[in-house]
Amino acid sequence: MTTAFAYAVRGELFLAFNAQPAGFALAVATVVAGAISLSVILSGKVWAVNWYRVPPTRVVLAVVLVVLGGWGYKVAFGVLTGSLPAKP
Repeated sequence: MTTAFAYAVRGELFLAFNAQPAGFALAVATVVAGAISLSVILSGKVWAVNWYRVPPTRVVLAVVLVVLGGWGYKVAFGVLTGSLPAKP
């Protein structure tokens, strides 16, 4: 994920996604959170989120699915391209 985050910060989005899709999603989420924080600082208006409507289990499930999906993509990509470091 570190490599994906580093690529995303440098604007190399395709390489970031290829390195680790979950890391790319984390980098995008960080940029969005930073933009929201900056808008709160500059405007003084706090964004209100109705967290009572969002069950914590769904948030955890979404994060787990993104991480597992990212690793699934990496394994599938490695098998298809032959770059997966596995011994037959």
